[in-house]
Amino acid sequence: MDIVLIELVLWAGLIFFLWVLKDTLGNFESEIDRAAPSKAGASRKPGAARPERLYDPIGSYGGTTIFRYAVIDGETYEFDYASGGGPGISLRPNQRYVSPGLIYSAPAPPPSPPVPAPHDRGPDLP
Repeated sequence: MDIVLIELVLWAGLIFFLWVLKDTLGNFESEIDRAAPSKAGASRKPGAARPERLYDPIGSYGGTTIFRYAVIDGETYEFDYASGGGPGISLRPNQRYVSPGLIYSAPAPPPSPPVPAPHDRGPDLP
């Protein structure tokens, strides 16, 4: 009878230990998630943007129409790709996330024309 009582106490202690370990690791994981954006050089995690205007439909994803262009905060963005990662995914500074997983990118500014070097201008004509 004493052995059965000792075994029950040990099983109860093991279950309690596993329960405390689960809660502690869950809190530790939450703290890590909160600290991650504060890392130097962390990518942008903006949440879902709300387009002011969408035009030129090109397909569908997740029951939503994909539009080639979206106007967000007065800037025009072009559809880049679809992602299943949610609004918390890391994006480049020129990208915006639109639910349900559409990533729009702002086009890069056109390069400025090259300035010819003084010796490339040719002979000076009067």
